[in-house]
Amino acid sequence: MFSSINPGVKEKTAEHTIRLVLFLFLAFLPSVWQGQYALGLLTLMAVYGILLIGLDATVGYLGQVNLAHAALFAIGAYGTALSIKAGAPFPFALLAGIIAAFIPGAALAIPSLRLEGPQFALSTLSFASLTIVVLNQCESITNGALGLTIERPSFFSIKLDPTGFYWLCLVVLYSVWLASDQFLKSRIGMAIEALHDSPTATDALGIGSLRHKVLAFAWGSALAGLAGGLHVMNFGYLQPAAFGYDLMVILLLGVVFGGRRSQWGAFLGAAVVTMLPNLLSNRILFSALVTTSCLLAFISPVKTLVSRRMPSFNEAAPACAMLFALLLSLFVPNIEEWRKGIFALFLFAAVVGLPDGIAGALAAAVNHLLVFTLEPLPEGKGSIPSPKVTTGDPLRIKNLNKSFGGITAVDKFSLDINPGEIVGLIGPNGSGKTTLINLVSGLYSPDTGSIEIAGSHPRHGSLMAAATAGASRTFQNLQPFYSLTALDSIIVCQKKVDRPAAIGLLRTVGLGDKARKRCSELSFGDLRFLEIGRALATRPRILMLDEPAAGMSKPDITRLVGLIDSIKQTASIGILLIEHHQDVITELCNRVAVMNGGSLIALGTPEEIRKNPRVIEAYLGTDELPPAHANKAENYSC
Repeated sequence: MFSSINPGVKEKTAEHTIRLVLFLFLAFLPSVWQGQYALGLLTLMAVYGILLIGLDATVGYLGQVNLAHAALFAIGAYGTALSIKAGAPFPFALLAGIIAAFIPGAALAIPSLRLEGPQFALSTLSFASLTIVVLNQCESITNGALGLTIERPSFFSIKLDPTGFYWLCLVVLYSVWLASDQFLKSRIGMAIEALHDSPTATDALGIGSLRHKVLAFAWGSALAGLAGGLHVMNFGYLQPAAFGYDLMVILLLGVVFGGRRSQWGAFLGAAVVTMLPNLLSNRILFSALVTTSCLLAFISPVKTLVSRRMPSFNEAAPACAMLFALLLSLFVPNIEEWRKGIFALFLFAAVVGLPDGIAGALAAAVNHLLVFTLEPLPEGKGSIPSPKVTTGDPLRIKNLNKSFGGITAVDKFSLDINPGEIVGLIGPNGSGKTTLINLVSGLYSPDTGSIEIAGSHPRHGSLMAAATAGASRTFQNLQPFYSLTALDSIIVCQKKVDRPAAIGLLRTVGLGDKARKRCSELSFGDLRFLEIGRALATRPRILMLDEPAAGMSKPDITRLVGLIDSIKQTASIGILLIEHHQDVITELCNRVAVMNGGSLIALGTPEEIRKNPRVIEAYLGTDELPPAHANKAENYSC
């Protein structure tokens, strides 16, 4: 076993240095790898790098299969080409391509991103198919299937030769890489990652899912337009057929193969999809490549067999694919005829064996070997943020009704919660407690009745409207942002980024020492506390906690009671608490509301509720309580 090495530099510094060295190497490469064909491949790799960074915004960060990217690439290319035909100079022609792709991309995003999964993929596929048809049919503008030919304009009076244009593409790729890195690591980027993990929690916390989806898609569309403009300037010729189904698949495979949610992954994917099909024409190079890949693929399953276990599919499948590719290299006379099949084998092996792509595998190896100096965190300040300054009580509910089919979930429910008051909401399972919180938070729309939050009446059925009014909540079933750290989960919920305040809030909920840990690495109990921290970061007027103690250990429950009590003592936030632990309700709540069959059957202090006959009846199922059950009534579970 080798111990990790600390090179004594920060991770960001190391990444910036490696990226700069990489681009200097790429700039120097044409002097070593000479020829117009090689230069054309390198330029195409740079263009595809820009294109895949844009595609990764939707496929990687949003987690949506975007089949419209090739069409947006085409629109950007034609926008630039037609601008050049009209006499536009170099920068304005590129800008025209960006705008030409950005506008339809944003217009497509608004309706399409309300869909999920296959429906979204089909909507983007329809757009892509329609785009190719329009480009073919508008012969008076695009010259149809015959194609469009242009001559690359001068760059500020400088006539760029192929090498100069390649260097320009490298500069643009480097700039796009840095800009995308900053954009996707900002609060907006955090929000995009958060909504990928939980769109419901993203809206309920006032972050907003749709607008961030549109931002990500529009950003990717603009980069597709930029790449399209550079592409047509590189080749000087356009034809609609070049932007069809084959290109869609190649681009998607490039993102997955290189590694999603990573600019490094987009670059590596671009290098692979550009170089690999062409480099396979060299038999010696192909044999060396496939032999090395086969040896690497067999390491994991062999180690598993040595430990007397059966290799998993993710271990065995890549090894089988590489073995088949090796057999092809040994026995097939003409490898050129098998080029696409071999490419598919490499992609299959990478996708199955490397779920995080090449970039993810390399990053894991580097993190195993090297331990970088961590960026110092700022000193935490404050604890529980004060709520927004508004008029009116935190929550007023009047005659609320909600039915699902023929079942009434909430029936004529009314309740007021005052500032700094904790109201417990209890009742048997299925009594309508969580449905009530879903109505107040905007997840459901009530049939009748009114909801007033901090003096305003938010639009019914809108999570964002309720959050904007001052409502925040946790969830009975955890809704963590798995791809974010604990600190980022707090920051993304703030209206204005304040890292010291976020660290202070993490310390308040007992997670100060886990600020850098990803949510996927946190325990169940820690995630419960982080959900409360997220909700508090929005500075709510009404905080709704849906069974926060569920699944917690006894020490964690004690810690939870202390946290909720501190919220009550230090902030004038109204709290609606659903909980099944009687001791928690008794210790924390000023008043307790009891639901049964969707109706409010009792409201009073914990002691009054414990003795209420209707509450006893709801829990024990009898109107008359026998003396033998008197003690049970005193200790019923909430």
